[in-house]
Amino acid sequence: MKQSLYILLFGVILGLIFISKPFILLIFSSILIFSISALGLNIISGYAGQISIGHGAFMAIGAYTTAYLTLNFHMPFVVNLFISIVLSAILGLLIGLPALRLKGFYLAIATMAFGIAIEQLIGAIEPLGGHIGLRNIPSLIKNDFGMYIINLIFYVILTFFALKIVNSPIGIKYKMVRESEVASKAYGINISYIKLHAFVISAILGGISGTLYAHTLGYVSPSDFGLSTSLNLLAMIIIGGISTIHGGLIGATIITGLPFLFSRSSIPMSLIFGTLLIIFVLFFPKGIFYGLLMGFYKYFEIPYVKIKKSAWRRKNMGEKYIEVNNKKICYYENGNGKPVIMIHGNFASARWYQKVMDIEGYHTYAMDLPNFGRSDRIEKCDIDLYADYVKMFMDKLQIEKAIIVGHSLGGAVAQSLSFRYPEKSEKMILIDSAPIDGLKTPEEYYPILEMYKGNKTLLKQALNGIMPENKDEKLLDELTNEALLMKEECFTGNARALEKINYVNLAKNYKNKVLFIVGKKDLLITEEMAKNTIRYLKGEIKIIEHVGHSVIVEDPELFKEIMKNF
Repeated sequence: MKQSLYILLFGVILGLIFISKPFILLIFSSILIFSISALGLNIISGYAGQISIGHGAFMAIGAYTTAYLTLNFHMPFVVNLFISIVLSAILGLLIGLPALRLKGFYLAIATMAFGIAIEQLIGAIEPLGGHIGLRNIPSLIKNDFGMYIINLIFYVILTFFALKIVNSPIGIKYKMVRESEVASKAYGINISYIKLHAFVISAILGGISGTLYAHTLGYVSPSDFGLSTSLNLLAMIIIGGISTIHGGLIGATIITGLPFLFSRSSIPMSLIFGTLLIIFVLFFPKGIFYGLLMGFYKYFEIPYVKIKKSAWRRKNMGEKYIEVNNKKICYYENGNGKPVIMIHGNFASARWYQKVMDIEGYHTYAMDLPNFGRSDRIEKCDIDLYADYVKMFMDKLQIEKAIIVGHSLGGAVAQSLSFRYPEKSEKMILIDSAPIDGLKTPEEYYPILEMYKGNKTLLKQALNGIMPENKDEKLLDELTNEALLMKEECFTGNARALEKINYVNLAKNYKNKVLFIVGKKDLLITEEMAKNTIRYLKGEIKIIEHVGHSVIVEDPELFKEIMKNF
């Protein structure tokens, strides 16, 4: 929603800047209209993987439907739009049915033939103006700025809903069919239904863009929606970015805007577009949008992250500090009663426990491990060394024995502490903990971990992905800021450290009670890993059906209840 509002705000500001230049506003409107049509093509070709070279036909259906009904029956725009959507959907369904048996080159030829047939058919119908077309189609508002705003609103609304579709279960099925129809069928997906669904959604967006086209330009002809238009739409999504929501906008800006830019030049537009396509395919194979996105992730966000880290580290969070082994350790405490030491995970800090520290009858302590959060840095990223600092922290606060709670990487630290210093651990609660015999991170993931250190956006998405039940956006942003405070070498170093651990033999020293909590929706720690860990210990497993990797964030009240009953 925020992204849509930003685009709307930027579009309005851009329109106000050129409010006195109707020709430029008309160009902007044309770009938005073709962006909507390109969005439809991206649904079928980019997300569902079905090649279409006749998408201009759907624009023609929308444009001619509203033009004919307006000129002959003076029907209101809303009714015309509805009829255009219905006719486009029916046409999308009709072309989709025979296309179910076609793939690749053959599907491309079939859709191209469909587009040419629609163009010729409209040209042959005299009531539709033949090849001359229809003129004097009334504008929705007698104001170029107003018409531009209407097109902008349609673009924002349709991209918002398109994003909802591609991120929904049906959108995931689009991508599955695109990647492998055989694998999709093995998963029980109705491939025919998914393809038809994509064709219909694509056709509807094409029909809407055609409707807007007719009322914006006031004139339509069959040649406006011929093969060249369909190829231009295809070029838009290739240049802008296939499988992106806003890639079509970038492509439309180039394809629609360049002819006006070079209108006084003698250079043929076909030569310009051909050269651009070669350049983009060679240097931006996934489109400009993807290239800009990767550039933002790799380079442009780094300065912002450095400033954010510096400011966030100085922010007062009500923390306390204690010196341990000549290092300043940040911690939080709450309540009175039996001591509980809470150890956070990787890409985290003690703030992950902020919602579960008020447990009646317990005195809870949550510390930032060295190399994390506001605590000082140490030379190595090492699980046993982290555990040693937890022990020294307990000694410094004269905590002889405590219930040890460890989450994720903190679970490995809790195991190291409890197995090597069993006298310090009364009981142990492992929350989606690293397994007792280590956690292997695939080598191909390490470049991504490396990117996280300078990229808040990617890191936030990753944290959000492992906590599907967290609905607190403000907390997620805070936890992301906390994660960025981690020592840079540890972004990959901690993963390497988790690969090295194996406490199977040490576990024999630990005779106290253990509870392993694992979320059913956890993408990192599986139920099998939990079972493998607990079989070496005197304990039990509790599986929570509705949460992912962090019950302490996703359902803190449930965790506190579990804690009381343990």
